[in-house]
Amino acid sequence: MKEAALSTLDHIISLLNTSETYYLVFVDDNGNYAYLNDYFIEKYAIYYKDNGVQSAIAALHPDDHSICFKTNMLCRQNPHQCFQLTLRKLNGKGGYTITQWDFKANITSEGRVNGIIGIGYDITDFESRQDHIRFLTSTLQDVAYKQSHLIRRPLANIMGLVEILDQGELDNSSKDIVAMLKQSIKELNHEFDSFLVKDENPLG
Repeated sequence: MKEAALSTLDHIISLLNTSETYYLVFVDDNGNYAYLNDYFIEKYAIYYKDNGVQSAIAALHPDDHSICFKTNMLCRQNPHQCFQLTLRKLNGKGGYTITQWDFKANITSEGRVNGIIGIGYDITDFESRQDHIRFLTSTLQDVAYKQSHLIRRPLANIMGLVEILDQGELDNSSKDIVAMLKQSIKELNHEFDSFLVKDENPLG
């Protein structure tokens, strides 16, 4: 690694060099990594296991190259600002991890930008949970719709028919049957209310 370019990063490196939660990287003016903390190297060892030229896009999903380049330019044009970015990193197994980053230009004591500092962390599990929640929400809404149309509507039709019967001329036996039907429908409707999924979005 290029130790000379890291003098102004010593305070950050001392904090995050051995972190097992956060990635810390430093990208030089040529778009190569001048520094990687141990956690990043461990996670992406298949791409960064030697001390040769370490291209910053080696483990980057091809579809994210463009936004990464744009963010690099923004950091250099606005050296006192921090820019957030979500990037997909190839895992070497045909898939990728999802990572969240904060990028900021590194300014030398002479006031020159000599690279970009990046601090990131893995959000793959979080995104997977969010996808799962969205799937469950969609499923519950579909179940609520089907229950409303496939169960409640026929029940409402039966209730309407019983009301029509009740308004007609009935003997005592038929009136008793209608009364029992009304009571059964009332109980069934109460049971539906107690367990049917409501057509609401649990995420608000």
